[in-house]
Amino acid sequence: MNDSVDPLKNGVVLAEIGSHSNGPWCAEYGAGAALVVMGTFIVDARDDVPYNPNFVFKPGRENYGDYLNEHVAAARDSGAAVGVSVVSVNLDDTTDFLLAAEEAGADYLSLCIHSSMEMFVSEGLGLALLRRENWPNLEKQVTTILEATDRAFIPKFGVSGGDDAEQAVEVMAGVGVNIFHVNVGDALSQHGSQVISRLRQPGRVLIIGGGIRTSEQAREVIAAGADAVAIASAAMDDPKLCGRIQAELQESC
Repeated sequence: MNDSVDPLKNGVVLAEIGSHSNGPWCAEYGAGAALVVMGTFIVDARDDVPYNPNFVFKPGRENYGDYLNEHVAAARDSGAAVGVSVVSVNLDDTTDFLLAAEEAGADYLSLCIHSSMEMFVSEGLGLALLRRENWPNLEKQVTTILEATDRAFIPKFGVSGGDDAEQAVEVMAGVGVNIFHVNVGDALSQHGSQVISRLRQPGRVLIIGGGIRTSEQAREVIAAGADAVAIASAAMDDPKLCGRIQAELQESC
């Protein structure tokens, strides 16, 4: 299902940063934001996943159920809604992890379609899902997640020139997705504004990220048509940044 989108309006999202975004980190760096996103987590049976081992889980609730219960609760101390992001080569593992996150109390569930890791791209997953030839699998992935879960669903992906990513939005919208987290590279550039304009549709919620570091920049991106702004690396330099921008946006918008 996709609901509970109004709380994101004119809001700040602390975007997931692999190797950092666990519950306590989200609570500290996302305090006062509209939404904090934990992850991105990887579920995989292999022992040699080239990723921070603290964010990699073997398949099965016994491996991540308690973790999600603990860290979703910790992230809740931010005062924000809590999202959980995951990617896996196995759709059943992806779905089960998101179901476990839902049961742990997460408000939003996210599929990472942003990963450039070879273990995913070589399987037509991660950012490769955005390629036209992989759209049938993209449709299958998001449809399966939507049918299995009850929380609002947010696919995260990047848009750059020369790819099919913008058109892939219509594929996802066609099966019921209406919230999109889009990294446009530089949200303040002409390219970023044009992407926002092209993706803007009635009933569609756009979380836009890419180089936003100040409340003035956030207001500019929202004026261009974004519903919310995503902040990631900039928050690492200032734990109060997300909450400060959120407060200023709510005053001015």
